[in-house]
Amino acid sequence: MPDRFSALLQQTSIVGCLLGTLATAYFLAGMAGFVGHPLTSSSVVATLLGAVVFFCYAWIGAFRETNLLGRFLWLLTVLIFAGEIILGLVPPTARDELTHHLAIPRLYAEAGRIVEVPMAPYSYFPMLLDMLYTPWVYWGHDFVPKFVHALFGLLTGLSLYAYLSRRMNGVYGLIGFFFFLSVPVVLRLSHWAYVDLGLTFYTTAALLCLLRWREEKNSRSWLIMAALSAGFAVAVKPNGLVALLLLSFLFLFALASDPGRRASKVVSEITTFGLFSLLPVLPWLAKNWAQTGNPFFPHLAGFFAGRVVESTVAAASHAGLGIFAKRQTLYGESGWEIAALPLRIFFSGQDDNPQYFDGVLSPALILLLPWAFRGKWIEEKRYFASFALLFFAFAVFLVDLRIRYILPIVPPLVILLVYGGFNVYLRMTQPAYLLVGALLFVGVNGTYLWSYVRDTAAVGYLLGHENREAYLTRVLAEYPVFQFINRETPPSAKIYLLFVGRRAYYCKRDYFHDGGELPGLLLHAIQSARDPAQIEKSLKAKRITHLMIREDLLERFLSHNLSANQREIWNAFIAQRLQARFRHRGYSLYQIYD
Repeated sequence: MPDRFSALLQQTSIVGCLLGTLATAYFLAGMAGFVGHPLTSSSVVATLLGAVVFFCYAWIGAFRETNLLGRFLWLLTVLIFAGEIILGLVPPTARDELTHHLAIPRLYAEAGRIVEVPMAPYSYFPMLLDMLYTPWVYWGHDFVPKFVHALFGLLTGLSLYAYLSRRMNGVYGLIGFFFFLSVPVVLRLSHWAYVDLGLTFYTTAALLCLLRWREEKNSRSWLIMAALSAGFAVAVKPNGLVALLLLSFLFLFALASDPGRRASKVVSEITTFGLFSLLPVLPWLAKNWAQTGNPFFPHLAGFFAGRVVESTVAAASHAGLGIFAKRQTLYGESGWEIAALPLRIFFSGQDDNPQYFDGVLSPALILLLPWAFRGKWIEEKRYFASFALLFFAFAVFLVDLRIRYILPIVPPLVILLVYGGFNVYLRMTQPAYLLVGALLFVGVNGTYLWSYVRDTAAVGYLLGHENREAYLTRVLAEYPVFQFINRETPPSAKIYLLFVGRRAYYCKRDYFHDGGELPGLLLHAIQSARDPAQIEKSLKAKRITHLMIREDLLERFLSHNLSANQREIWNAFIAQRLQARFRHRGYSLYQIYD
């Protein structure tokens, strides 16, 4: 039986590597102008269907190979699947879907090739999973990318199931699968076309394969899969670089802990790991090099004499502040509150609230840690704890602290949680208490899934009581303005999005937004203008014909950044050069007079 679960872990990792390889191939074909080509698109469909069939076969096998408790957990997990399917069938409305993960593939689909998008700095990041989304966006089936993203969450759960079943038994494997899938942030991301579950899968696969290689150091296949998975993590998202760095440290530590290995063998293994971890990200580095002269654009600009890209010009944001200064400035947090971040992130997360990490983890992930480090496999447990702790520490100092940015720490913590539960169970005189705690976890996290279903209000849409346009009009305040733009403006129009949050997916006209969070182009145009005509000239230099504005936010921003004279020039520009075309729920469309 342990060999069967080892084989399942290997097969799951191979499936993930095949998906990554296919996405890379689609990217290369797209660079050559074959976005939407029947051969490349059908290859994506066939490979994704193969991955789904593989998961279903393994999942049905898990039901057959467990006892009554395991089958109960299996059925609970199927209920989660059903909820996520309901949530995934509605049109895309999540922010990063509309700004990035579907918006950029839509530009590729419209162009028929992978094109440069200078206004969006994130378009230069590796976009491995977005390549699997692009054919569906091309065909207009933009709900399918949500299920593609969810598939990577299921493969992560399957990897945990395989590892824990091998170490203990199938029941504990299903406990790990269920706990991972029912963490609120995973529940939420599983019906969004984001990429964080892809990053989590590849980091988890790399870590587990690295530990299997540590057991069987003569098996090069585990090392190659670990390296490829680490490389694909980098190709999914920039913070995959943190995962690769940590995995490289763990790999070198594993080598150092076996001093009896021949030097030639050590050199060969280091070369293998380095080469295969670099391969998945090389095409993306080459693309950036060709487009900007900097393979790591928009990072490391000081090391490469690349060309200036418009997303880096006049970009205004809060990005220059460190995390501690930012939290003090934006949220007024005290030193003690900032020092308590490592604990607060498990206890006080809130959805859609950046101050509270824009997501929800679970205290259960750390409550049993003191009991996890007992019994067998202590070294492996230290690897899991080290990876989770260091990844969290890097994420705190390198980026805004959002739950989904640290999602790769969840699978190692789930493994340690299951180990801790197992050890507590062995020592409890009243095991029913552990069952009560588990049921409490199920109940609390179940309320999150129910709240997501309730808030999405998808039932009316799925039953046909509400069409796509009516649903999007109800959910997205800016959608009617985009409908007006698509219907009433000429094909040559170019829309400047101001405080729309860069949510441009539903705009079917050419558009522009600033590279930063704030409208640097407009602010510079006003501050440098001597009269309204010069503002118009600055905007028309970008071929801008219309302004789409969230009125209250722009008014507040300009009131804090313009002098009295500049304010007069701006008001004169509005009166003399702009024509109001459409308003809805605080969003307006203006046309610049010809």
